[in-house]
Amino acid sequence: MGDVKDILGVPRDGGLPAAPKSKKDTPKLVKPKGMSREAFALLSGSHPLMPSQLMGDIRKKEGVAGLKEKAKRDPRGVVTFQWRKFKNPARTDGLELEHWVKCFRDAQGRVSPADKGEYSFAKHNKKPPIMRYNDEEYKNLIKREPGWSRQETDYLLELCARFELRFPVIADRYEFPGAPERSIEDLKARYYGVARQLLVGREGGPESVANSTLVRHPFNPQHEQKRKRGLELLMQRSKEQDEAENEILQRAAQIEGKRKAEAAARRAAAGPAAGAAPGSQGATAAVVREVTEFTNEEVVGVPPLFDEEAQPKAPEKGATARGAAARELVDAVAAKQQGKAAKALEGALQEIKMEAFPRCPTRAVCGAYISLQHEVIELLELKRSVQAKQHLLAGMKRAKRDEDVDETPRSEKRQRLGK
Repeated sequence: MGDVKDILGVPRDGGLPAAPKSKKDTPKLVKPKGMSREAFALLSGSHPLMPSQLMGDIRKKEGVAGLKEKAKRDPRGVVTFQWRKFKNPARTDGLELEHWVKCFRDAQGRVSPADKGEYSFAKHNKKPPIMRYNDEEYKNLIKREPGWSRQETDYLLELCARFELRFPVIADRYEFPGAPERSIEDLKARYYGVARQLLVGREGGPESVANSTLVRHPFNPQHEQKRKRGLELLMQRSKEQDEAENEILQRAAQIEGKRKAEAAARRAAAGPAAGAAPGSQGATAAVVREVTEFTNEEVVGVPPLFDEEAQPKAPEKGATARGAAARELVDAVAAKQQGKAAKALEGALQEIKMEAFPRCPTRAVCGAYISLQHEVIELLELKRSVQAKQHLLAGMKRAKRDEDVDETPRSEKRQRLGK
């Protein structure tokens, strides 16, 4: 009977069955964001999560309000914007306008602007210096030009000071009584000519102001007219014309690349000519180079730099000065020569006292030096080719002579065998 009671859960003394023990709900650990799975598996009830690890979740639950309370406050106060009046120092008519201004409100409620000085954009009010003259300077320094009087020159300088050398505006507002119609180039030529004469005359000569822009680069009205004319023609071009020109340039680039590849193949064939078989033709006939005269004049449409063969070349992206580009090109060409060829090139340049790059790298000097280096390299290659052919010819003559010597005893031996 006791066994049955034990199975049914009834106490043996006949009392009520014992109430089941209630299990306490233990909080389930949730893996925080950013923690690896292996590290989270090591945690248990005896190793709870630290508050610093749950700070991210706590901030999310609390929201942004708690973070705003902890944020550092600006000592100047709370930022606010107000609609206020301002004056621009560049204006002389006292005009007042209004705009939004950033301000700060302190604990007492007082509002003060962030920039307490003058108008913040007044620092950009830059005016170009205008050259002026007096009666003595106009009499002694200014050169008389036909068609320009003292009164018209004063009127031009007044407009230049008023419109801050904006010559399109000056030409539009230019209305001097009795004066012919003046173009922008005419007004620029007169103003910059007067300014240059005043600058040089006040200093006593052009030496002390040689680095000034007015002295180094005097205004050229003819060049300005050509530049504008070329720009107008360029802007009037159609899309079909641009595509046709690009196609022509691509074809020219392909032809130039093919020509350089053929020249490199001829030079490569001329090198190992000594090992060629008898009777085979070595390098092709050398191309006769014409002497090119290099000048310092910049020709429109002609690139300013040179390639390895002293031909005009357009500058690449991030172009440097002509002298630096030419020096780098010369060093790169010299570095391609290896072994005896490099020593022969160095010795040939030392022989003509041109081993160092010239100190005055003008356009003519750079082109002439690159052309000289290219011609010296071609000369050395021709010399090596001639020596190879001479050795080949000497070997052929020696082989022919040996064959002639061997033929005589063989004929005598045949005669003895015939008898």
